[in-house]
Amino acid sequence: MDQYGAPVPPFEPEEYARVAAAADLAGKSPEDFVRDAALRAAEDPFLKALGRARDRVPHLAEAFATQDTQATDTSTAGWPDPAPMSSRDLHESQGHGHAA
Repeated sequence: MDQYGAPVPPFEPEEYARVAAAADLAGKSPEDFVRDAALRAAEDPFLKALGRARDRVPHLAEAFATQDTQATDTSTAGWPDPAPMSSRDLHESQGHGHAA
């Protein structure tokens, strides 16, 4: 079966029966069914992306290793915590308060 690599191990009798039944439903010989399934699997977009990721990871690791590792401080250190305001406080801050 294999002219371009190592031979594929044979199916166990139970496995071959399942493949033969599926091939029959698809209207194909077991050999054509297995070949088509293998070729479809080789074209799987997820597997292709996984292969590209394997090639890109070393480059990404190098890029991240050379970046500045100090995080930007986004805290509000030095600023007081804002006090919660009620609707009454808001109303009075707009100059609509009533004199007591």
